[in-house]
Amino acid sequence: MPIDVSNTPDMYEIDANGTFTFNAQAGVRNEPNIDTTPIVYYESGESVNYSKKLKNGTWLWLSYESTSGATRYVPYANTETGEYLGTDSNASVQPIVPPTGTGTGTGTGTETGELGSLTGQAGADVADQTPDGTTLTESGQFTFSEPAAGRASTDMDAEHLDSWSVGETVDYNAKIKADGHYWFQYVNTNGSTYYVPYATINPFRYYGTDANPGDPVIPQKDTGTTQTGTPRSHTGVDTVMPTMDSNPVREYIGEGDQYIYPTVGSLTLLSNAWGRAKPVMDPNNKANQIRLYKKNTPINYTGKLFNDNHLWVVLRNGQYLPVSTYDNAKTIHNSTDSKYKSDYGYVSDDTGHFQPIEEYWPFTSEFPHSVGDTKSWESGLSITDIDTTTEVEPTSDELTAMENMSKAIDAAAAPDCVTIAYTTDTHVDSYKTPSTARVLRNMQLMSYYANHFGVDLVVHGGDLNDGVKPKDISKADIKRAMDAIKLSRRPFIVLQGNHDDNSGYARDETHENGDQVITNDEAAPLRLNQFSQWLNVPSTEDEIDGIKTNPNNAVFGRYDVPNSDVTVLVLDGFDMADNPNPNRESFRHGHTDYSPGQQKWLNKTLGEISVDRKIVVFDHIGLSGIGTDWKNHDGWEKLDENNTDAVSYQPGVKASHAIYTSLVNQQNQHHNILGFFAGHTHLDNYATSGGIEFVTSLAAVADRSKFVSATVADGTPFKLGDIEENGWEIIQLNPSNGQVIRHRFGGKTSGISNNPDEYFLSNWQIGKLPQNTGAES
Repeated sequence: MPIDVSNTPDMYEIDANGTFTFNAQAGVRNEPNIDTTPIVYYESGESVNYSKKLKNGTWLWLSYESTSGATRYVPYANTETGEYLGTDSNASVQPIVPPTGTGTGTGTGTETGELGSLTGQAGADVADQTPDGTTLTESGQFTFSEPAAGRASTDMDAEHLDSWSVGETVDYNAKIKADGHYWFQYVNTNGSTYYVPYATINPFRYYGTDANPGDPVIPQKDTGTTQTGTPRSHTGVDTVMPTMDSNPVREYIGEGDQYIYPTVGSLTLLSNAWGRAKPVMDPNNKANQIRLYKKNTPINYTGKLFNDNHLWVVLRNGQYLPVSTYDNAKTIHNSTDSKYKSDYGYVSDDTGHFQPIEEYWPFTSEFPHSVGDTKSWESGLSITDIDTTTEVEPTSDELTAMENMSKAIDAAAAPDCVTIAYTTDTHVDSYKTPSTARVLRNMQLMSYYANHFGVDLVVHGGDLNDGVKPKDISKADIKRAMDAIKLSRRPFIVLQGNHDDNSGYARDETHENGDQVITNDEAAPLRLNQFSQWLNVPSTEDEIDGIKTNPNNAVFGRYDVPNSDVTVLVLDGFDMADNPNPNRESFRHGHTDYSPGQQKWLNKTLGEISVDRKIVVFDHIGLSGIGTDWKNHDGWEKLDENNTDAVSYQPGVKASHAIYTSLVNQQNQHHNILGFFAGHTHLDNYATSGGIEFVTSLAAVADRSKFVSATVADGTPFKLGDIEENGWEIIQLNPSNGQVIRHRFGGKTSGISNNPDEYFLSNWQIGKLPQNTGAES
């Protein structure tokens, strides 16, 4: 009789070890597709040792690794006829989602393990482990408490073809999980089959009341092992490729009036100057001269550009005013009365003391950089457009290094192993240097590893972009960087760093212009909204003890790694409100802070996590309280989180110490924090403080990382063009052993590639002294 796979989507896969002995000929294929030509055959009496089972088409398949290392597939049962092609040593485990009974269940998923036994938040918590397209065949009625729209497909972007108002009811015949939502399937009055969403998965909410509760989610055990009882896979689950948003072609921002740098500022003229209709000096074109501005006139401007061998400001009335020749603009010197004003050319007291001319690095134009920041090790290299919507092709050396890394992880993996791909401080700026452009490839390589070798989670530790360009250009770079991460096809989280809100440009190049800051609301669709289905972030309306949990829409939250005993906590060390009119010390990311709501959330969350679970914490910035326990502590006390000199920073320092105290108290009571990972400092470092292992990681961009070792001077850059250019790692967690192993890809000290930075901590266990075991790749 047929095998009931009505609730099992194609390509549904489980981990299952066993031996299958064939009693009929079976063709081996490179993919689980019966229509493809077999490359070899198993004959009757022959056996195969398999590691996975999956359902695709009308067949159940075995998956195994050949002697060449390639993954092969062989069919073992026909679902339409029910015929098995032999005998199975692990026949009790099949890649089939069981059909539901009544579809009611209790919402815990522990009674029957059936599709449809989970409801509400319990189902949403494990929904990312259910493939899109999973269908629960059951009928019922649903009454909407908010308006809803029917579509011809389970796609939120599909055209609205039907509608419901509050209080109206739909009669459905199936439920489907797809596109971050649960959907009803129903027959429209015109006879067509349509779909209407009835719940958002994350943050979870129903759109009304279901007469037959039960959602299309496959229950997951939380024992640290898979459904088969074998060691859990630490290669994660393919999320399918998300929507890509970026454009690889960079907007031209060089000489000419094609692009005007938006910068609000003021200056005083040292000589008479004509306001012109166009930024050209042509003395014979009197029509171009609109108004004469006399010496000592105060000028307010809204933009700058370089053209016709002159630096120009754009006035509020749209006129162009020349303020310096190129040669005089190259040498900017500060006014005597303020370090934040500059004198040069035909002007004094310019509040925008950085000029567009300083954006023309020697790699992008003929002009030398005026502040002497050229890098000879990048000479001859150019900035090119990088398509981050397309998977990168590793070199043979890179691929070999990835294979070796994967083997090292497998060899050290405990049965409950969890893997996290991690990078931080990429400072993407695809306009300034080859390094800040090529770092996109670094991220693509990390995603290649995640996709082809597998990880449970991808984490970016913040400072995704450099934030030193006009807001529109920074947004374009954010999209490029986010798409590079999406190529991983794994759950991902991107932390908030101090550069990510573009306050560097707003503060230093536009005279503290708040309009150039990427606000919390603007940042959400660029970053947070694209991974909120994994990171459970408190909403801006949530409260704890009458205090708003997340009033600033900050990026902090919890992620329970599916089918494991590991909980990831993400903190936002720059949790403060946007300031529409900031001064130099009041930019949102000017210094560290944690809102009272985030502090309460952390304490509440720590209290809710089972003591049997292990915790790993990610934050962009370190915490006040670690002090000088760092292995390399020179200058650490000068950083924001420990700065005792700047009076305005003290509330943030106090909040940071409160976070530190909460984590230390948790560790003292339950001893279940595996580690705290941060970036920000651009160098590898580590400290054991309060019973917790704190580590910082180098910046992943080649021209920003600092190596501090006995053999190489501080500041030696990565070597562009080989593996050392990269700066990412795989964090291997063996929770039952309390063990953390870091496998570094690239980022080694230039010139001594066989020796890692001495401050890179590669291995530790809770309760044991840190140990470096050379886990780098």
